[in-house]
Amino acid sequence: MASFPDSPDLPDELLPGADPLALLADPAAVPDRPEEYAAAVRDLVGEVEALSGLGEWAAAESLARRAIVLIDRTVPLLADPGAPAAEAAALVPLHAAACARAGIDPAEVARWLLSAQTNGQEVPAVSADAYADALGPEGTAAYTASLAALRDLDPATAARLRTD
Repeated sequence: MASFPDSPDLPDELLPGADPLALLADPAAVPDRPEEYAAAVRDLVGEVEALSGLGEWAAAESLARRAIVLIDRTVPLLADPGAPAAEAAALVPLHAAACARAGIDPAEVARWLLSAQTNGQEVPAVSADAYADALGPEGTAAYTASLAALRDLDPATAARLRTD
């Protein structure tokens, strides 16, 4: 089983311009222009779709995962986060499919998912249901066991997690 790569190994021809994550990482550049941020998210979704279409699953997974984390940190800082949040929702099924197709270890997917959820991942929202194929029986068992342990240690956090 593969593990999450640190960064996508993207062919240069797939990223002809600036880093597609640059604007997502710096909402200060467009705090009063959420439409521009939404367009950047839409472009990034297109990049992940293109990578997936080429069968570059590991690169698609890494780019989507990094974008999900960055978007969650920056969208709440925008003056109007509605449109960017709606665009970002498309990343979750793309990331889940890329995890499954890239052969990411299901237990690692479970750890990432639970970590994202316990750290307050909200935009876009991630859930065990969305990652069911990537988790498979092994990852679902790991997720369920970790969630049960979390309920024992921190019932309040466990109660707020999206499991559907």
